[in-house]
Amino acid sequence: MPFVDQIVRYGSLSVVGLGKNTGKTECLRYVMRRLSEMQKVVAVTSIGVDGERTDQVTHTTKPEIFLDRGMYFTTAAAYYLDKRFSAEVCHVGERSTVLGKMVTARALERGKIILAGPSDTVSLQEWVKQTPKRFPVDVCLVDGAISRLSPASPAVTASMVLATGAAYSPHMKTLVERTRYIYDLICLPGAPEELVKKLGNITNGIRSVTPQCEVTDPVAEQALLPEQVRQILEKCGKRMYVPGVVSNLLLKALGEKKDVLDAELYVRDFTRIFAEPRVFHTFLRKGGRIFQLFTTNLLAVCVNPLSPEGARLDSGELVQRIQQAIEVPVYDIKRMKQ
Repeated sequence: MPFVDQIVRYGSLSVVGLGKNTGKTECLRYVMRRLSEMQKVVAVTSIGVDGERTDQVTHTTKPEIFLDRGMYFTTAAAYYLDKRFSAEVCHVGERSTVLGKMVTARALERGKIILAGPSDTVSLQEWVKQTPKRFPVDVCLVDGAISRLSPASPAVTASMVLATGAAYSPHMKTLVERTRYIYDLICLPGAPEELVKKLGNITNGIRSVTPQCEVTDPVAEQALLPEQVRQILEKCGKRMYVPGVVSNLLLKALGEKKDVLDAELYVRDFTRIFAEPRVFHTFLRKGGRIFQLFTTNLLAVCVNPLSPEGARLDSGELVQRIQQAIEVPVYDIKRMKQ
């Protein structure tokens, strides 16, 4: 599969599911197997917890994560101690979590593992950056998440594969439209490097941004209520940086401004936008612009035509219709011959 060759070139990849049971873990396992066959050294971790036998929400069986001999992995100490295969500890992080410190180890034999890696963007960025420097690793893999509940962003890796499927929506038309919307979010342009340097470490407080890339002090913490939005628009005008959630309310208000053609919204990455597709596309159609501090390269979309609730979509038609809607390759991993 062509996108596996691209992963090696980029050096890091997030595999992200649009929802539970969309095939994310299956896709991650496929990528790990192919990279292993290519004799590439892999390091893997997860945003949140992955590798459990049973989904804690749907109570359905999940594909487990198996490591081949020689693979590096980072997980919380509690899960490292629960493993049943031989491994050597290579590094122990300084920060402690409720599950213990982050342990990076190398598998000495094949075995299954529960991954629970860095849970915030800064720590995940550090892991992606430092792991290839510390160990002879060719590719860093991250089991990702798109959720306002997750403080870590999969956009910190150089590339991404998206998993979608019937569990996200059992209706073909709706599933294609929702997948296209996430694709459009991922493909938003990057902010100027000057602004990335100024805003990269700012994770709270909405700020005004001038045409000269000057950044003001915070004018508000969030824009979730009508009064907050009015205050922000009065103080920031039409150019602003929103490090947190971009609400439907804020984007709609920006899109209704008379000078929307000059409106520029800067966000940390695509996962922060929680506006409805209609509001998002209307804002862009009117001439408003949205820029990301952290961008990633979407390499492929993988589909799972089945859902735990019994929905079954036609795999071939699903692949074809999503492929017509986006400009990256679309695959059904289960139907791949190699």
